Amino acid sequence: MEAKLKEYRALRRRKELIENAKAKLEKSKKKIVDFFVPNFFTEMDKEKKEDELVLIENEEVPTTSRPLIQPEENGDVTSEASELESFEEAAQESWRYFIIKWTIYFIIWLTLYILFLKLQFGAVYFVISVLVGIYLNTRTRPKKKGEVSAYSVFNENCVSIDGTLKAEQFEREILYGAGSIR
Repeated sequence: MEAKLKEYRALRRRKELIENAKAKLEKSKKKIVDFFVPNFFTEMDKEKKEDELVLIENEEVPTTSRPLIQPEENGDVTSEASELESFEEAAQESWRYFIIKWTIYFIIWLTLYILFLKLQFGAVYFVISVLVGIYLNTRTRPKKKGEVSAYSVFNENCVSIDGTLKAEQFEREILYGAGSIR
């Protein structure tokens, strides 16, 4: 009995340590985010949430006798709501992550640029960094199966994507007016 109690206390202590570590990690993560994310972004989030609350409070209750949840649906409404909330939190986290990541990249780039300016190679560094940026922002992987290209000559049967101005369409518009198109 004493061994089980000792094991239980050790397990409980381990869980508390893990929870404390998670809380400290979350707190430090929040501090870092608050440091890098400008205040107006967080204020925008607060204003947006307040506006949503005001809209929800002003929303009228439907007067129809139809139930809000259909009886044939077995989905749990609370789980759907929690999934929606977790999705919104993930979207907000990804936005913050995006801002932090690119802020750090910019700070590193700016630091190196200043260093190269001191070495009188600032123009070379700038040109090379622009070329690297262009290369990294173009797709170098092959096209996915079934994916169409913006250039119709690369597509099967030279099929063009929607919104492309073709010579035939332009000719019809000139000859018969803009109303002649579909």
